[in-house]
Amino acid sequence: MLEGDTVTAQPQPSYESRLAYSFERTERLRKIGKALAYLILTAWAVMSLLPIYFTFIMSFDNLGKSLTMRDVRFWPLEPSLKNFRDLFQLDAPFWLEKRPVMRWFINSALVATIPTISNLIFDSMGGYALAKLKFPGRNLIFLSIVATMMIPGFVTFIPLYRMMHEYAWMDTYWALLFPGFAGVGGIFLMKQNIQTLPTSVLEAARIDACSEFKIYWRIVLPTAKPILAIIGITSFMGGWNSYFWPYLVSKSKKMLTLQAGLSSLMGAGISGMPPSLTDYGIVMAAAVIAAIPMIIVFFIFQKYVVQGITVGAVKG
Repeated sequence: MLEGDTVTAQPQPSYESRLAYSFERTERLRKIGKALAYLILTAWAVMSLLPIYFTFIMSFDNLGKSLTMRDVRFWPLEPSLKNFRDLFQLDAPFWLEKRPVMRWFINSALVATIPTISNLIFDSMGGYALAKLKFPGRNLIFLSIVATMMIPGFVTFIPLYRMMHEYAWMDTYWALLFPGFAGVGGIFLMKQNIQTLPTSVLEAARIDACSEFKIYWRIVLPTAKPILAIIGITSFMGGWNSYFWPYLVSKSKKMLTLQAGLSSLMGAGISGMPPSLTDYGIVMAAAVIAAIPMIIVFFIFQKYVVQGITVGAVKG
């Protein structure tokens, strides 16, 4: 360095400017990450909805007895309701005549609605008794309920099957309905939810000469609507989608549920129908019919489901 030269110091950025730059950089990265997350979730949602969309579209197409990738279209070539007419036997082919789809639909409706109603009644009563009533063995009963929740459902099929056989309930509605009249999972959820209800409210109702049933009906049930909605939806969907148990206890095709009966439309070996006779358009129409009730029930009670999830997240 020559004599007389001056050194100019570079101004250092202030703490505030460095903090602002760091904040802007973090905010930019957060927005990029959020955009990528939305992009991935949107792509995942579209991929999940595509099979449902193609099933719906192909139910209005004349697929016949062959199904290839060329038949997967975004819009049917000749839209018609023929598959639905054939499904409900308005113009049924010969192989569908011995498969009463309307009877299967009614069976599924019964298996879904009656156990759902009984679940809502018995689960809420059991949860209220375990949460707010004092009686000998209450804790032991609750522990037994929790223990049974760890047993896989398929393990109970053999004793239930023997019970149905001993009671001569095979191929009857009793065999389809009885195993679903109450569920330990619903009792557990109701007990945990009702336990958060202040006991002072119930004591005040008892002082006002309210009976236990009136307390249960007027106070407990209205506060437990979100949990009741979750129990109702899961019970309904479980009953509507039941396949193995109805097929196990039904000796005749007329006692099958819709999900179990649909397998006989596929020529899957258990139906006795050659696979070459499978009309895939009718199968797609049946799948659409089977999905409609679950979609309707979910959208009707969606508000309560969201409330139940929120309550569970806060109180858990």
